[in-house]
Amino acid sequence: MAAFPSPRLRAAKPRLLTYTLLALALAALPACAPLRAAPRQAMPLSQNATATYHYLEYQTFFQAMQRTAGQSRLSPEALARTLEYQKAAAQAMDRVLASEATPNLYMEKAFLFWNPEQVGEATAILNKGLELFPGDFTLTASLANAYMLENNPAGAAAALSDYLARQENATIRERLGQLYVDSDQPAKALEVLNKIPAKERSVDAQYQIARAEARLGHRKPAIETLKKLTKKHPDYLEAWVELAYQQELDKDYASAVATYSQILAMADANEDMRQRIENGGGEGREDIRQRVVALWLKLNDPDKALKVAFASSGSKAFILQASLMFLSEGFTAQASTLLDVLASTPPVPGEYFFYKAVIAHDGENNPAKALGFLDLVPEADAHYSQAMQFRVQLLYALGREAEALELLEKGKQLFPGQTRFPMLQAGLLLEKKRVQEARVVLEAALAARPDDEELLYQYGAVLDRLGERTTAIGIMQRIVDKNPDHADALNYIGYTLAEEGRELERALALVKKADKLKPENGYIVDSLAWAYFRLGKVDEAWKHIQRATTLAGEDPSMWEHYGDIAKALGKRDLARKGYRNAMKFKHETPERVEQKLKGL
Repeated sequence: MAAFPSPRLRAAKPRLLTYTLLALALAALPACAPLRAAPRQAMPLSQNATATYHYLEYQTFFQAMQRTAGQSRLSPEALARTLEYQKAAAQAMDRVLASEATPNLYMEKAFLFWNPEQVGEATAILNKGLELFPGDFTLTASLANAYMLENNPAGAAAALSDYLARQENATIRERLGQLYVDSDQPAKALEVLNKIPAKERSVDAQYQIARAEARLGHRKPAIETLKKLTKKHPDYLEAWVELAYQQELDKDYASAVATYSQILAMADANEDMRQRIENGGGEGREDIRQRVVALWLKLNDPDKALKVAFASSGSKAFILQASLMFLSEGFTAQASTLLDVLASTPPVPGEYFFYKAVIAHDGENNPAKALGFLDLVPEADAHYSQAMQFRVQLLYALGREAEALELLEKGKQLFPGQTRFPMLQAGLLLEKKRVQEARVVLEAALAARPDDEELLYQYGAVLDRLGERTTAIGIMQRIVDKNPDHADALNYIGYTLAEEGRELERALALVKKADKLKPENGYIVDSLAWAYFRLGKVDEAWKHIQRATTLAGEDPSMWEHYGDIAKALGKRDLARKGYRNAMKFKHETPERVEQKLKGL
């Protein structure tokens, strides 16, 4: 009986033995399935001459199928021949089964169809075999494999459970527990795994129990179990990876760093371990280094994070990703130092100049220096469009508006299929209150791309600024009809209806949905508060307006709403606070707010 494989890394599905029999357009056979069944074996010759003849016939067609399968991706003719040989092999096997049926023969026939496109055939064949040979280990294992290849974990679980109902098998029970953990059913996993007597639990069973405990929120005992496993079985890579992951979730970043570092050290010292990390379907060494970098940054130790980053392969992807981590945490000097690795070997990628520009602008507050870096991004580079957009914004911020608009026109010509340039141009025009010009720019862009959601949304916003609110709502409704989960369009419609005091229940439903889609958006939360207020649900409105001002605390209209809601609740001091903040943050109609303040 073939052994089952150990479960692989945390991020991976369990590894299993697959049978590479077919290389059609279905040539890329499944990388994994959850159980290992017995390998395909030649049928032992029996006294049944008819069965032997048909089995040899099957082998002839099967070998012919193998010969043509390799070319089937590139040649329709080869694919057609492969399918013909496959059909002939299956028919020959049916004749064998009619004379002499065995579990292995059903497996042989099933493996003819062992590929993602035809696995339904395989499951049907294996189920038929189990009808004749109920409780057969190899057929059960193969059927579970097939269901997992179909992405049907429930079917695989049913097959394994049916086996256990007939007879006890610790290996099957262990695998069923792993399947439940992998399919996010940890309580079921524990129920299954705990029936294995403690003294008989394999290391894999203990590992799966720890995983299930962790996913039930019992992180401390899970971590302790994993520590014991790694101490007793130091080459058990899966337990090391799970331990580091659980320590990270437990916010024990120092311990997680130590565990990940131990994994890297083992990989450096042991070629077999290195191969398992790289080929196990989970995180490779570079991915682990990224996590260590992130953890050192969480521990506010950028120098150690930088040391780990320099120990990497130095690939462009790694350097750029790690540099982003440093940038997002505000460590611009370290990000710049790391980026310089990319400049040491020509040709220097365009991303290097783009990221250095971000550092110069965000970290050094030097827009002129940032412009200098952006000018070095070659026009043929994939990031040239982004560099142009960044240059536009910098030129505009420096007061060089004419140059900014000229560059925008150039961008629209060089990249006619991109929406960012007309949207950026319209945005700059809106800042200068040149609303009608912004409308012209967006209408020209929409003529070429009439269904672009971003363009439509900005166009609706411009129409609103021009007082054409009915048309603007129609535009936003058009967006929502096309994309019911467009949070900003939902918010616009809901807020506008609430502001106008009509269809208030619908308004509330729309902004509730928008809030669910973007729960940390202060403007949407403000709309939610305003819809409740208009409905007379002032206590609910007060709860949400407080959350809104926490999320977007410098919006004057939001503070006016805060004042109105506080006033309705009789909270006069807080109402004053709201109106004064609305004035402080430059409300568009300060006279109205001033009158409200005096009214208190």
